[in-house]
Amino acid sequence: MTAAALALLVAAGAALQDRRFEVPVTLFYDEQDLSGAVVSRLALQSVVLAMEYFNSLPSGHMFVPSRESDLNVYDAIDRAVERGSAAVVGGINAPFSSLLADAARRRGIPFISLASGPLLQRADDLVFRPRPDNGARVLGRAAKEAGVTSYSVIATGFYANHTQSFAHGFGSAFGASPVGTTLLAGDLKKHMDEFDKISLRADAALLILPDWLAAVTVRELRLRRPDMPIYASDWAVSHRTPLLAGELGEEMLTASCTAPEWDDPDLGFPAFVRRTYTAHIPRMILAMGYDTVAMLDEAVRRAGSADPKAVAAALKELDSVTTVGGPVPVDENGDMRAKPRLFSMKSGRWERIEAGPEEGAEGGR
Repeated sequence: MTAAALALLVAAGAALQDRRFEVPVTLFYDEQDLSGAVVSRLALQSVVLAMEYFNSLPSGHMFVPSRESDLNVYDAIDRAVERGSAAVVGGINAPFSSLLADAARRRGIPFISLASGPLLQRADDLVFRPRPDNGARVLGRAAKEAGVTSYSVIATGFYANHTQSFAHGFGSAFGASPVGTTLLAGDLKKHMDEFDKISLRADAALLILPDWLAAVTVRELRLRRPDMPIYASDWAVSHRTPLLAGELGEEMLTASCTAPEWDDPDLGFPAFVRRTYTAHIPRMILAMGYDTVAMLDEAVRRAGSADPKAVAAALKELDSVTTVGGPVPVDENGDMRAKPRLFSMKSGRWERIEAGPEEGAEGGR
C-alpha cells in the first residue's frame, strides 16, 4: 500500500469516527459507601475503561461518560436527564441502587445496576443488571462437596441486605445454618477472642467482608488453624487482597461470573487496559465492567439512537448479550444469567479452579 493510499484510508476512518453519534452515560458513585469494598470503585472504573475500549472499535456510536456523586440521587438523576444521558450506571450496594432505581423510573431513564441479590429482581421497572448472581450458592455447594460440616459467618454491620442475602444463599446451598455469626466493628483487637472461638467451633468460615478486612480475618483464622477452609463473598475480590493476606490467604475461595475466555492474557479488553493503563484490576472485575457496556452497547445499536426511552425499550427486548464468553441469556427481569465459577487465591492471584460447561463458547470482542 502506497503512502497516499494509507493516508486516504486513515482519513476515511477518521471521517467515519466523526459521523458517530454520542451516547452520554452518567455513572453514579455512592459517596456514603461505608463498606470499604474497593470492588465498588474498581467496578465503575472498569465500566469507564470498557466504554473507552468499545469506543476504539468500529461502531456507529461512542460512549461519553460523566460522573455523579450527589447524595440526593433524585437531583442527580434530574441532571443526568438534562445532560441527555441515554442511561445511568452504578449502585454496587443494593440500598443505594433501590434509590437510583426509583429515581430513574420516575424520569423514564434506564438504570444498569452493578448490585447483586434479589432486592432489584423485578420485571416492571427500568433496572437491568449484568451481575445479579453474587455466587453465594456456588460457594455453599463447594463447601458441602468438600466435606465441610459446619461453618461460621463473619461480616460487617454495614449493608445488612447484602450480608443477609449472601449468607442465605450460601446456607441454602450448603443445607445448614451457620453455627455462629460474628459482626466486626470498631477496633479489631476486641475481636481476637472471637477468632479463637470461631477457629474451634466451626470447620470453615464464610467471610462477607470488604477486601482489606477479609485479608486481616483470614490471616487471624489461619494463624490459629492453618488448614481452615475460607469462603469469601465478592466483596473480597480486589488486587489488594492477595497482597494483604500473603501466604495465609492461599486457597481462599470466592465465586465470580467470569468465563474461562478471560484467562487469555492477550484477550482484547484486558490487553487494552494493560497496554493503556495498568494491570492492577482483577479480570473478575474487568469482566463486570465489560459486560455492563456490552449490554448497553447492544441496546444502543438496536435503538439506533441515544434516546433514553428507545434505549430502555431495547434493553427490555434483549434475550441475550454477547460477551467474551459467548451469548449470555437475559431473563424477564432484565438480568444477565451468567454462570458463577469458583476462584481460589494462589501465589498472589485469583485463579480459576472450575471451568464450567460453557467453556469454548464463541466469544465477543
